[in-house]
Formats: sequence, structure tokens, C-alpha cells
Amino acid sequence: MTNHLNQPRPGNFLLREQSSSTEMSCLMGLEELKSHLSSKSKETRIAVLSEALKCGQPGKNWIFQILKHETGPVQWGAYDVLWDSANESTRQKLLPYWPLHSEVGVDYTRLRDLLAAGQWKEAEGETKKVMLKAAGREKEGLLDREASENFPIVDLRTIDQLWVKFSKGRFGFSVQKQILQRLVGEENVNPETSERRRVAEDFKVHINEFGEQVGWRMAGNWLNFRDLMFDTCAPEGHLPSPSFATPCNGNEGEEQQPWGRWCVSFCFGGIKCGVLFLGWWSLLSRLDS
Repeated sequence: MTNHLNQPRPGNFLLREQSSSTEMSCLMGLEELKSHLSSKSKETRIAVLSEALKCGQPGKNWIFQILKHETGPVQWGAYDVLWDSANESTRQKLLPYWPLHSEVGVDYTRLRDLLAAGQWKEAEGETKKVMLKAAGREKEGLLDREASENFPIVDLRTIDQLWVKFSKGRFGFSVQKQILQRLVGEENVNPETSERRRVAEDFKVHINEFGEQVGWRMAGNWLNFRDLMFDTCAPEGHLPSPSFATPCNGNEGEEQQPWGRWCVSFCFGGIKCGVLFLGWWSLLSRLDS
């Protein structure tokens, strides 16, 4: 299900220029490029879109039409190519066209705007809010392992893409997954095989290393949520944190809730509490689906 909330109506977003003989030649070339968009290779699709940029404004207009009408990786690729080639003013115009897809009708507009503005702490809180809503766990106030294993994959990808894009590849679930893969062994990370259970077990072995790599564990100790770094100087994969896996984020009063008391009693509000309670691999593995 695609979330159409706050999607702008098509308009004259990209200025049209008068066609020249060179542009006409490019337009003919664009028709040929279209046939390659169906390639299964992400690299090929991105290369096609990047090639279209060489046609100047007609190429940008063509890519923009793809952004508006395609779905999935091709749409993401079109957005990436336009975004990376745009100046700040054009990026502000592009922002409302970000593909905010959701299987369950969650609106990710505020999360997008917070991340685009670099408001990492506020975006962390909004991530918890929208993930609980997407999983139908708002009443409980935390995401448990069963919910994470069944988390809507379209929504997870939307949230991940937002974090990755606006942090310039520093933050996001897929960034964390890459770090975990390096620790566990990429050849084992296949959710369609019997190896998946063993990878989950390996994660338990590597949990301390993983925590150190993403900056959730320092000097041999796991951090509390209040000690997170909300800055791009933080280690890669530092955000988003497992704050949605426990209600005790280190905020005053939260420990008064039943789950909060449990969390404080067993692990004093530390990030490790959320990681273990959720089973971090159970969420990251959803990105394979």
C-alpha cells in the first residue's frame, strides 16, 4: 500500500528548456535507455539513470517522470540520481516527492522532515513512534520479538532509506546490518536457509563487538539511551537505536511503567536491554525479504 499523504500534485517542478538538435538526439537516446530499466541489476538501473543526466534538462525531466510513476528500486534510484545532482534549492523542491511507502498507512512525512533538517534526536523519537504504529504496538509501548519478525517490510525499507539518505550513509538499519555481516560472516546471512538460526546464535556471540562498532558500548560497558550521540560524528550505524524495543529510554518517569520497571530492574535502562529483548538480528534480517 502506498502512502499518498502530503504528496504534491504534479506540476512544473523542473523547468523546460527549448529543444535543440543535441537535445533531440538525447531524447532519442532516452528511448533506448528505457529498455534497460527492467534489468535485475541495481547497478545497471542506476547507470541508466545517471546516463540520462548527460542529456541535461530533458534527461532530468525524464528521470522525474520515472520518480513519479515507477515504484520500488527504480523509483528510489531515480530519486537518488536527481537528489545527488541537485543544488540545495532544488533539493527543497524535491523533498516532498520522496517515496514514503507504507503497507499499513503510516505517514512518514515528519520523520522525513526531521532527518532532512538533521534533527537526529527528534528523528530518533519519531522513529520509535512510527515503528510502534506500523507494528500495531502503540498500546504496549514497545516492539517485541514477534512484532519485529513480522514488521511490515515496505515500512522498514522506507524508514531505513530515510535514515541512510539524510545521514549520507552513516545511519540506518542497512548500515547496521552491513556491520553485523562483517562480524558474523556474510556467507551465513541468508534468511532462506537453515543457516539463519545459526546466524542468530552467532549474533549473541558477537553482540559486544557489534555494540562497540556502532558506539552503543564504550570502555567495556553498554550505554544508556540518554548517552547516545545525536550527531554525524557518531560511529557508523549509531542510529536508530533500539529505543522502540523498550520503554525505558532513560527519560524521567518512564521507569514507572510496568515494562519500564522490568527493564530498569534487569539492565538499568541500558541499550543492551533493548537489543536482547528484541533480538536485533530478527529486525535486521527483515531487510532480506
